[in-house]
Amino acid sequence: MKLAIIFGILLIIIGGCYVQQELPESKISGTQDLVLTEQDLQELGMTAESECQTEEQTSYDLSDVEYTFCSYTIDSLIDTKVIIELKKFSNYESLNDSYLYDSSHLFGAKGLISENTFGEQSRFRVNSKDDYEAEFNDPNIYYYHLWITKYLYLIHITSSGRSEEAKGYIIKIGQQILSKF
Repeated sequence: MKLAIIFGILLIIIGGCYVQQELPESKISGTQDLVLTEQDLQELGMTAESECQTEEQTSYDLSDVEYTFCSYTIDSLIDTKVIIELKKFSNYESLNDSYLYDSSHLFGAKGLISENTFGEQSRFRVNSKDDYEAEFNDPNIYYYHLWITKYLYLIHITSSGRSEEAKGYIIKIGQQILSKF
């Protein structure tokens, strides 16, 4: 009897700690719904380099992932490119594993700008000398990365260019995509 009570209490504790974010079905049905529109691009001062590409992929654990890739330039910053990767996972375990690996693998601690500012799982960073193989990077180029998870989605925004001002653009892009939820 004691074992059954202890087991029941453990189930209640574990169940109470597990919170799953439910996505309203009517708002976002896939990664294409998160792609920046022409109006978004005008507000952000950006230009699309090409059409966004969407495909189905399989993650390392063989779960399905919807993947959209978009490429942009920031109009007011010379030679500054922005890549946005949008992924929709079929389960939270794959999403969390991908976020943890992608947002920390090969990166040193010195480039971390913020953590959890854009939600419970988000990281914003810039390249630094303690990144893996940083010695091969041009020291005059800034690479900003912003990872955000929301529901079953992983948003990764990356910029490369000679201007530190790209930092503000990456923040605005992240906020614009989050506003779509």
